[in-house]
Amino acid sequence: MNASRFAAIAATVTAMHHVGDFMLQTDHQAACKPGPDDRTVVCSESESWRALAGHVASYHAVQVAGLLIANRALGLKLRPGRILAGVAISAATHALIDRRWLVRLWMDNTGSAAFREHGGSMHVDQTMHHAALWASALVTAGGTK
Repeated sequence: MNASRFAAIAATVTAMHHVGDFMLQTDHQAACKPGPDDRTVVCSESESWRALAGHVASYHAVQVAGLLIANRALGLKLRPGRILAGVAISAATHALIDRRWLVRLWMDNTGSAAFREHGGSMHVDQTMHHAALWASALVTAGGTK
């Protein structure tokens, strides 16, 4: 694996993460997508899963677009299968993290329950996303054409 390829991919997926998570996500998706114990609004389970699916779809559409643009502009020579595998890792982990039970479980079992109760969940949520994106970038960078 080429370190500069990994760095370019990591920078791309991190930038696209912020676009997808903060610019493209609707208020409804943000409020309704968590699991039932972590929602801030009343919505049905099916509505919650639709909100999550819509968010994950738009988030990863922009991630794929960013990767394709970076691949072409920077001559990264990424393998399509590697892009698909990296995006699949990102999508699966993103959906899991956004249900919020994993964030709550982590915080409640690592001495951070008070931090969670005072708004710290967003920080742990984002940290988990960034760790998953790092893994996704490693997989994506793993080979060339």
